[in-house]
Amino acid sequence: MKYRRSQHFIVIRLDEDDKVVESMEKICLREGITSGVILSAVGALKRGTLIFRRGCQKEFQEHLEIIGNGNISGSEGKPKIHLHIAGGNDKVSVAGHLVEGVVTVFCEIIIQDLSGFTMERRLDNNLLNQHVLNPYALEP
Repeated sequence: MKYRRSQHFIVIRLDEDDKVVESMEKICLREGITSGVILSAVGALKRGTLIFRRGCQKEFQEHLEIIGNGNISGSEGKPKIHLHIAGGNDKVSVAGHLVEGVVTVFCEIIIQDLSGFTMERRLDNNLLNQHVLNPYALEP
């Protein structure tokens, strides 16, 4: 994992076997980012977990070329990554919320830091009662 910061932007390169969400959380924690936009995520994953719809989470164990975007908010004082991806190969196409993914070859991510703007995620009991697997609602 390598990254570079330039004022309000961070450019990240994840390498073979890096974990996407875990790596982004570490960088955001190190850089003090709890409000931001994931402008772009492009690369390849070899395995991971996606949430496809309410109550449906599945693991994948195959090469996927991916694109994605999302946001970063604070939750209990830590950065929370909300990243959606679309990916595919010669056999399958998938899209959903990335719980975690393991990089194959590389993955490039660009984040815009929204310093001075607060976005928080809080546990939402209504979403929990609906069996939403990631029941944290954004409080802009």
